[in-house]
Amino acid sequence: MQYKDGGKYEGEFSYGMREGHGLLVDKDGQTYQGTFYNNKKHGGGKMTFKNGDKYEGDWILDQQQGHGVLHCADGTIYEGQWRNDVFNGQGTEIHCSGVIYDGLWINGYPAAQAKKIVILGPEVIDLIQGSAITLHVQLQNEEGEVCEYENGRLLEIWAGVKNHQIPASSSTSLFKLIEEVERKPVKTPFGFECISYPLMDAVSGSWELKAAVPISGKSGFALADLPIPKGDIEPESKSDTLLGMRDAPSTEDGE
Repeated sequence: MQYKDGGKYEGEFSYGMREGHGLLVDKDGQTYQGTFYNNKKHGGGKMTFKNGDKYEGDWILDQQQGHGVLHCADGTIYEGQWRNDVFNGQGTEIHCSGVIYDGLWINGYPAAQAKKIVILGPEVIDLIQGSAITLHVQLQNEEGEVCEYENGRLLEIWAGVKNHQIPASSSTSLFKLIEEVERKPVKTPFGFECISYPLMDAVSGSWELKAAVPISGKSGFALADLPIPKGDIEPESKSDTLLGMRDAPSTEDGE
């Protein structure tokens, strides 16, 4: 059957309607190969969407419903239960960022979604130059309960050197280096501004840790090894969180 809008269907019919097994190509070039009932996708089938996503699984009257596997164009994979074209029920998503959520989904969102990252232990930890340290974090919801269904979260750490005026006669090489970098000061929650200080350097195409720095805060941590130039160091941290239908959060330890 060739349709006026540019789509076409090849397969089984019953009383002039798509019924049984067939291949449907719609006007946008999306393809569905599987079973039909009453002109609708119904039963098992494979669908390739115009954005490059591919779904294989159960359908009920043109909606993804039951068990299915979605391979997204960006590399994200979801396998589990569906209802009304979205994740619903038990399912596992391996996000392209490396985050894995394995648990209950409600209307396309993880039921146990984390809202904050908490460092276990004291708020401020002082390190000795060149030393190493092991820290642990938890992903928690708004009530402070641990989210246990995720792993693979990446924490990004940055540090800053306190920004203040120094005498013109000073020969402090650290601040001379900062002037050369010409980075704009960043406001901190501690009542002063700082200038970004890299914890890592690209060397021969690879990243190497530069400095062991003191860490302060409740939202992340890092480990770095190498002498720190003299000066007041005030580190901060942030994390890339994943929200929405194909993004989710939980508990992990890091070193």
